[in-house]
Amino acid sequence: MSDQEQEQGDVSSVPAARQSDALRVLIEEAYALALRGRVAESLSLLDRALDRPRGSGDDRDAGALRLARARLALTDRAGPSRAGALESLHALAGAPDGSNWRAAVEIARAAHEDGQLPEAAAHLKRALEGFRQQAVEMGDLAPSIRDLLSSEVEALRTAAPVRGRPGDRGGEASRSDLDPSSLLRLVELGRRLAAETDPDEVLRIVLHEAIEIASAERGFLVLVRGEDYEFTLAENLDRSEVEQPAFEVSRTLIRRATGEGRPVVLHWEDHAGPGSPSESLREIGVRSVACVPIVHETAKLGVLYLDSRNRDHAFTSGTARLLELFAAQAGAALENARAHHAKARALETAAETIRRQRSDIEKRSRYHTLIGGSEPMQEVYRKLDLFAPTELPVLILGETGTGKELVAHLIHSGGPRSKGPFVATNCAGLSESLLEAELFGHERGAFTGADRSRPGLFELAHRGTLFLDEVGDMGLRMQADLLRVLQSGELRRVGGRETIRVDVRIIAATHRDLEERIRLGEFRQDLYFRLNVLSLGLPALREHAADIPLLAEELMKRFVPPGAEPPRISERAMRRLVAHPWPGNVRELENVLRRLLVLDVAGIEEKHLPPELSGRGVASLRPGTLRKVEERAVRAAMEEARGNKAEAARILGVDRTTLYAKLRRFRLLKPER
Repeated sequence: MSDQEQEQGDVSSVPAARQSDALRVLIEEAYALALRGRVAESLSLLDRALDRPRGSGDDRDAGALRLARARLALTDRAGPSRAGALESLHALAGAPDGSNWRAAVEIARAAHEDGQLPEAAAHLKRALEGFRQQAVEMGDLAPSIRDLLSSEVEALRTAAPVRGRPGDRGGEASRSDLDPSSLLRLVELGRRLAAETDPDEVLRIVLHEAIEIASAERGFLVLVRGEDYEFTLAENLDRSEVEQPAFEVSRTLIRRATGEGRPVVLHWEDHAGPGSPSESLREIGVRSVACVPIVHETAKLGVLYLDSRNRDHAFTSGTARLLELFAAQAGAALENARAHHAKARALETAAETIRRQRSDIEKRSRYHTLIGGSEPMQEVYRKLDLFAPTELPVLILGETGTGKELVAHLIHSGGPRSKGPFVATNCAGLSESLLEAELFGHERGAFTGADRSRPGLFELAHRGTLFLDEVGDMGLRMQADLLRVLQSGELRRVGGRETIRVDVRIIAATHRDLEERIRLGEFRQDLYFRLNVLSLGLPALREHAADIPLLAEELMKRFVPPGAEPPRISERAMRRLVAHPWPGNVRELENVLRRLLVLDVAGIEEKHLPPELSGRGVASLRPGTLRKVEERAVRAAMEEARGNKAEAARILGVDRTTLYAKLRRFRLLKPER
């Protein structure tokens, strides 16, 4: 089994922070299978989860799994697993956690179905006492659950035995009207909706979960826009079908539900007659319909339409009540998501206004040790202002020599981890085995020459920042190891068994086109998403050549001895510096200036510049000279890009077709085998 398959299928492999979500999804999947009549599959799914090894802190999760399994096993009243399910429920009812009162409710219901009314009442009282001790976890729904439990205890004093499980037509209404387990599901859905900030996603969840709650066959959702209704989305229904004249009954019921402010439930057996709504249901083949208004405070936001063509299923008053409670949660969640969305848009507008004002008023000529007042550099400064204060991963993109490590230092020093260590490594300069030991450390004897244990860079960067330069050159095996550490926050040294937790902010950099490498299968897409949370592109020097005079002046001051005056650069020499394409970027400019300082002259003239900058190589305009200059530029670009034609084309500022033509012209294109 692959790592990815194991992570998806094994709840115990998921980190604790996400384990409750994974458990909820697994249990919901089991319930969904049971609702489709596939009880054996649902029980097998839960059995596999229960058989997996668990730590000492997972008792609550195991209890939730056993409770779900017992509930599903009891749906088969004549099945051989019923006795075992009841035995498991009795054990859970005595457990000191959130499963105890839920288990007592299920035992009471089983006793009720078997005609043991006194025993049922006793177990319900026990459930009520257990619930009162943990009601704080239920939030706003706690009073509703408490009242339902109390009323069910009271009802059992005079009730006759109820035969049949939910889904049997004869017992569904009485059971669904008093169903705390359904309300518990609403608690979880309420938490899920409250965490969602996208209004469209809220609507999608609401429609899908309403269909599941009601065991409906299909449905659609409309939003109220003043006096009009706007069709928003549907499940198992086509919009064109809803707009047909035969579906006029749905619009009638939607208007009625909106006007009355409560659910409307209709069956085709109700008040049948020519021209009646029930007769309209017969025409479209629908046996049962529920229309539920979505209301928040006094605002009418929308309406849920659900229907079923199954003759053995009809919506009950209990279903309507559950949908009404769920719709109330949906209304609050939708308004919250809309408010969050509006706030986000307002903040985005304000940020854009601030950026525009800064662009017009506050153009900076430097950002700490970064130099440049051009617009490309202003964009770099704006992103540094936004990115540095966070702890999110940053991916720095730029050609060799653009200052990626310098920018990484600035992000670290301007962030909340500035007092922690800054540790850097170049992923392109080491083999995979050496890089593994470099990043994760090694134990003594892990390999030849490992005469002592040594911590890796991840450990050294704990509570600080780890800078991974040229991460695009990392091999696929190392990419998988790096991804695992970034996902879990844990590592093992090479040759070690102890798991070490690390808390590190990652800043990565590359001159590679990672999206192209992903397409070629040379870089993992999941690792790319982990690294590319925030992205910062550094411009090549030729893209902000207007900054070269300021850069040259600043660099010359840094390179001369303290107290000495740097030489003046003449206007003609500066024009040559600005016109040069600088394939090596700022690093190449630094090297040229250092060589000029060695001349020890008071002023730097055009004649002092290297041949490739001075223009002496093309002064005589001899035939073939221009061709030679162009050929040298193409050769230099291919060398800089290490043979990558897409990268070489980008360095030269031409498309790939033009580059291929020049490679053929200069006989630099190797024949394909």
